[in-house]
Amino acid sequence: MKKRFLIYIITVFLILNLKSAYSEIFIKAKVNNQIITNFDVKNEKNYLLALNPNLRNLPAKNINRYAIDSIINEKIKKIEIERKYEILINDNIVKKIIRDLYSEIGISNIQDFEKYLSSYNINLEIVEKKIAVEVAWNDYIIQKFNNSILVDEMKIKEKINQLKKGNFVENMSLSEIIFTLSENENFENKLIKIKESINKIGFDETAKIYSISESKKDGGKIGWVFKSQLSNKIYEQIKKISIGEYTDPITVPGGFILLKLNDKKNQLLEINEEEQFKKAVNFEKNRQLTMYSTLHYKRIYNKAVINEF
Repeated sequence: MKKRFLIYIITVFLILNLKSAYSEIFIKAKVNNQIITNFDVKNEKNYLLALNPNLRNLPAKNINRYAIDSIINEKIKKIEIERKYEILINDNIVKKIIRDLYSEIGISNIQDFEKYLSSYNINLEIVEKKIAVEVAWNDYIIQKFNNSILVDEMKIKEKINQLKKGNFVENMSLSEIIFTLSENENFENKLIKIKESINKIGFDETAKIYSISESKKDGGKIGWVFKSQLSNKIYEQIKKISIGEYTDPITVPGGFILLKLNDKKNQLLEINEEEQFKKAVNFEKNRQLTMYSTLHYKRIYNKAVINEF
């Protein structure tokens, strides 16, 4: 009799605890009927805070909003990719990206990185899966739009020929935030949020939150760019700012871009025409791929059925 009573007590205890656990899980959003729970949001916040510690300087509601937007972004990309392809983890690429991630936050090896992640209640597998989605998205965009990329190689060669060896040319270190608007977003409100974030956590960390460009993983860094590589429209805006400042929003296909001038110098040009040509062609291809990625994401985002609760 005592044994039966003990089994009964244990069973009731387990049921009550199970109900309690499930009662804590609730749906925060749906993307095309794929659910996002409060646990998903919590895990996403931990992931984002682990890789971007400066986010702690933002109000809790902003971090929560960022986490929800981040999951929605990933879901939309994942759904689109998996309509045609299976997302696989490319070990070499993922490992390199992970090395870059932990190096950026001052960690020297993968073992210490795993310990660091565990302090945020996340594991390396979660990070690998998230990176795999971004890698698959980039591959998907390249496959989808590669034939649409048009590079005027003659025009590039003409520009290179106009540069004379031994001349000083203007060279600028730039970072970018490329952002777009959903159907229910207001431009001014979005810009205010971005500027507030820049003031609190800096341009680089804000790029990781709001930018939809591939450069976001590097804090929006584009690197050193010669004046000749920029369009007149872009250069005219950069001329107006000083080092450490950023431009007003510039309209680009599919959205808007903010450019920060990190540094500039007049560099004595040592021309390797073949090398300069390759760099210029790659720069133009990447610019167009970013444009197509932005436009395509905006298109599928606007078609997606997104409900928040």
